[in-house]
Amino acid sequence: MAKLGIAEIAAGLGAKIVNIPEISKEDSTKYEPVGSPVMVPEADKLYIYYFGSRMLSMYKKSIDDVIGYRVLDADEELQFRQDCGNKYPAVVQYYWKK
Repeated sequence: MAKLGIAEIAAGLGAKIVNIPEISKEDSTKYEPVGSPVMVPEADKLYIYYFGSRMLSMYKKSIDDVIGYRVLDADEELQFRQDCGNKYPAVVQYYWKK
């Protein structure tokens, strides 16, 4: 049996391959935040894409509009973390071009 690559599987399912790079805090200053921060159970790409896509759709945006994402440091977005009731999980911010 022939092995199928990810591109063939995606095409067969009618899916699109998405690759959003993680950017550094310094690089994030070159871009504008899009949407709101997102709290994810852990900094896993599946969670980052899934929860990011849901948040962006509320802003009438797509994950395709994103240049990159950054997992925020524990001392960032403290009010957001407090409002969510958990200070320590991963919080992700998405960015697009200014």
